[in-house]
Amino acid sequence: MADAGWERFTVTTETVVRWRDLDAYNHVNNSVYLNYFEEARIAYYFRLAEIAGVAKTKHEIFEGFSTVLASTSIDFRGQGRLHDTLVIGIRYTAIRKIFLDAEYGVFNKTTKALLARGKSTQVAMDLQTNKPMRVSEQFIRAAQQLEGEKLKVIL
Repeated sequence: MADAGWERFTVTTETVVRWRDLDAYNHVNNSVYLNYFEEARIAYYFRLAEIAGVAKTKHEIFEGFSTVLASTSIDFRGQGRLHDTLVIGIRYTAIRKIFLDAEYGVFNKTTKALLARGKSTQVAMDLQTNKPMRVSEQFIRAAQQLEGEKLKVIL
């Protein structure tokens, strides 16, 4: 994933660095970036729900389907500081039967500097059985509408 601005991501959300996000060196603790990635995933799912015409108030946005994080990686590129406004970008790159692959970028809004980039794989889960399931067709259709031809779907 080449360094680029947040414009390359399909969905973005913003957050302000809080005191609790900092470590002893007064910059964003490395583990907090996982929380930022999670915020981006939630924003993405709400955007998909909007596209699909599904109420955001439902616990299960897509037919009893949810995801759990299977793996993630982060490449740190800069430091976030107290009160910085950050832009967190996300885009899904592939849906493979029960797996969803995403890319992320965390940027300083003022300087536009890339602070971190990452990838994750989630596993689709059935909320009733707590077992892996195929990714919801409704989710796939909404993601294809949002991502266009860049999204690889392998069923």
